[in-house]
Amino acid sequence: MKPLFAGLLAALLLSGCATTTTRQYQWGEYEGLLYASYKDPAKVEELTVGLRELIAQIERNNQKVAPGLYAELGTLYLQAGSADEALSMYRKERDAWPESRGLMSALIQNLERQKTPAVQEEVAK
Repeated sequence: MKPLFAGLLAALLLSGCATTTTRQYQWGEYEGLLYASYKDPAKVEELTVGLRELIAQIERNNQKVAPGLYAELGTLYLQAGSADEALSMYRKERDAWPESRGLMSALIQNLERQKTPAVQEEVAK
């Protein structure tokens, strides 16, 4: 009888320690959007719009955007030819996630360097 009592007591104590888990950051529908764009590359615009809306919603709710989402949206902007929007997203990723600071700083510097010669050529004309 004592082993049964000890087992029940242990189960009761352990279940009392269980808490509901909250997410540190939000992913929203990112996985589904990403999968759809991989499956059908014509849905990349849908991924861009969905990711933009997801990030806006997360920011409105004062939640933390998941790692890589700003960078993903920045890369989509860059592929679409919007370097300024890409830079903005890369900066947000760098500032939100210190782990990505090295990579994001390198991407930012690269983009800024690519933009500078074009500006200098315009000034020279």
